[in-house]
Amino acid sequence: MIKKPFFILLLATVLMWSCSSTSNKYDDKAIEHLDKLSETIGQLNSCSYTLNTISITANEVVFSNENDVYMRGPNKMHISIKGTKGSKGFWYDGSSFAYYSYDKQIFDTIAGADNIIAVIDQLHNEYGIDFPASDFFYPSFTDDVIDNFNEVLFYGDSDNNGVKCVVIKAVNSEKELQLWIDKETNLPHMMLITKLDNSGDSYEAVFSNWRINPNLPDMLFEFEPPSNSTRVKLTPKN
Repeated sequence: MIKKPFFILLLATVLMWSCSSTSNKYDDKAIEHLDKLSETIGQLNSCSYTLNTISITANEVVFSNENDVYMRGPNKMHISIKGTKGSKGFWYDGSSFAYYSYDKQIFDTIAGADNIIAVIDQLHNEYGIDFPASDFFYPSFTDDVIDNFNEVLFYGDSDNNGVKCVVIKAVNSEKELQLWIDKETNLPHMMLITKLDNSGDSYEAVFSNWRINPNLPDMLFEFEPPSNSTRVKLTPKN
């Protein structure tokens, strides 16, 4: 979805700011690293990873989750979630999307769009279901960052929990995004979003256990409701 503030290359950043003549500041080196990340993800045939997320409001943890994510392009996805709000699973097999709550033993299955990105958009728009840190998998990721932040800066190198990373910082009037990118793989390692209103609200997402192009069988993405489960329709957002 909390690491300490990051001040690497502060002097260089100040100098870059002083030389800028526009209200928007986009560091070429930062954009280059975002493009490399997006290109690396775009070339994946399949992947799996663990994503640990923490959401904090008013300096108190609202929820924390561990997400095990499996994707096979262009239209297979499975996510297993365990956290403070219970355990659940999502399955997308290319034609249908299934949801199951292990705690409540309820499920639903709906017709899905024809690819992973379209399904993520469908579920967000129709049901308010969000998939953590899915932004990285959009082909427009770099453009989305530029469109949403008026400053995108390169903050140098950092060793983050033993992972050698480059650090990108993006800022707008409401929030600050810090992104750690693994130097060896060009894949995301950590993301931290902080509101700038002194509320103490933040969201942290940490990636681990990346597997690149693993052989993921069809059965991983297929859902069969348990015999003791009850079907309860997903509630549309509106």
